[in-house]
Amino acid sequence: MKFIKSNNTDTINSLRSKLYQKLTAPIDAMWEILYIGSSQHYLIENNNNTLGYCCIDEEGCLTQIFLEEDYCSIMDKVIEELIKTELIKSASLSSNEPIAFSACLFHSKSIKTNTFCFEHTNRAVEVNSDLNVELVTTKEIPAVKAFLKEQVGMDDTFGYTENLVSRKEIFMLKESGVLIATSECRMSDSQAEIADLGIIVNRDHQGKGIATQVMQMQVNRVIKAGRKPICSTTLDNIASRKAIEKSGFYCSNIIFDMDFTIEEKQNIKEKIK
Repeated sequence: MKFIKSNNTDTINSLRSKLYQKLTAPIDAMWEILYIGSSQHYLIENNNNTLGYCCIDEEGCLTQIFLEEDYCSIMDKVIEELIKTELIKSASLSSNEPIAFSACLFHSKSIKTNTFCFEHTNRAVEVNSDLNVELVTTKEIPAVKAFLKEQVGMDDTFGYTENLVSRKEIFMLKESGVLIATSECRMSDSQAEIADLGIIVNRDHQGKGIATQVMQMQVNRVIKAGRKPICSTTLDNIASRKAIEKSGFYCSNIIFDMDFTIEEKQNIKEKIK
């Protein structure tokens, strides 16, 4: 079995489209774009046959894997080989990929929850708000980037905000010239029926129901556009989860971090002692 680095987007995209057809829930856009998108892609081959592909980030974390239908029965062996060859030390996978998720879970030494992923009931919600949420324009890009860095530590040096502005998929809420919140409404390219929502509220203005109001407005915007809203939040962001659930979402899958090396780490510590 060979794992061959590949930038063959046609082959990878063809295989990925098959994976997306098998998912039990939509894939989160943040993971798709930032984590999976920035990972090294490998074609999985055996006896000159392409079995599938996998994505591994620079820290040796498996972020996505797919095997063709005829080879699903050897998923466990593929994961085992990835671990044995030290290509991966961990995996961050969603429960919406049951075959790969189960195989990684079997080999994991520890597991912890990373991100809750939500789908919407796809029914419009009643919005009682007079907030003026408007599209971010080119001139506001520097302010939005500064806001992202200050509020969530995101140092956007790779054109993320510019891309959203050009696609008219990022909104803002201002009061007296102060940026109160930003909201993304990303129309997925890979999942034509899906739109991914994200909201960041200024720490000085949290706890006022702003996130819920903005989320509800964006939900209705997406439904009117003929798509289904999805969103996500991390385990520790309880306030965000409450706003999401108040807006008609339900948790449909969870991304877990699985470590394959914890026993090895423990053995090293014991030897040092």
